[in-house]
Amino acid sequence: MKKKIRKCLLLFTATFSWLVSIFPAKAETKAADAYTVKVEKGYLALRSAPSYDSKNELESLYTGDTFYVMSDYDSTYVYGYSDSGKEGYVNKNYLVEAYNIANGIQTRASQGASYLETDYFSMYLPGDIAWDYEVVDNETISIFYTPAKEDDFGGHVVTIKAYDWGDNEYAEFPAWSVAGVSSEKKFVAIYPTDVQFDPNDPAQGEEYGRLLTVAERMNCEDEELAKDNPFEVLE
Repeated sequence: MKKKIRKCLLLFTATFSWLVSIFPAKAETKAADAYTVKVEKGYLALRSAPSYDSKNELESLYTGDTFYVMSDYDSTYVYGYSDSGKEGYVNKNYLVEAYNIANGIQTRASQGASYLETDYFSMYLPGDIAWDYEVVDNETISIFYTPAKEDDFGGHVVTIKAYDWGDNEYAEFPAWSVAGVSSEKKFVAIYPTDVQFDPNDPAQGEEYGRLLTVAERMNCEDEELAKDNPFEVLE
């Protein structure tokens, strides 16, 4: 009996070790600040040591790539990791602080309206309707109608996405408008093209409709809508 138990334990241990090797534990999220690589030509080398040497190059980083700085090493090098997960040292003189549309994000209520504000913009929607936001990535914030989302009907009202001047990829969306512009960015409002609330719930239909009506005024290029644009760029 003891031999059978021992064999079972050995089999379990071997199986468990095999599974761990195939499905490794998820890496712990590292505390870091995101920076964008900016080089005039060539690439920025991610190195295994903080010194200029072709033998210590781990990866090539190009303009527009993101590098996550975990700590300073000296006046030239910082330590961190790339999008591929590789850790090492890079020359910090070729890094610029990454743009993050959600910097300083907060919500507040004032005079019957609910405001969403970041360091870059302020927008309002009706204050008597439950809505919330989700930071999708460094350039994108999505606004949704809470009751519809909680009932698995999506609830998407509008997405605010920041684009560099010269980047017109938003033209591919079927429903959008330029909500506002700054010297560096165009803030584009992207709207849903399908039903985002429970069609069998009149209350949801009425509240969602009011939210969308206000959101659709986010258009700085239309003279009439711009008179009552709920979106404002902060510079």
